[in-house]
Amino acid sequence: MRAPVGPPAVNPQWDATPAGSGETDHLLRAMTAVLARQRPASAAEALRLLRRGYPDIPLSMRIAALCAGSN
Repeated sequence: MRAPVGPPAVNPQWDATPAGSGETDHLLRAMTAVLARQRPASAAEALRLLRRGYPDIPLSMRIAALCAGSN
């Protein structure tokens, strides 16, 4: 069996970046609320919680939520 020729198909699930700024703000608020409720002991634990709760969200967004929650 040969691999298909041409660019790879894009899976819409992999493109989890929110389309608009309002969606981004809402998502960041939701993730910081999770961190406030769970009170992780470390940044690594916080990122682990966010990865479990938001598996399709890019790491950069989870880091942004971590930074926003620490202010």
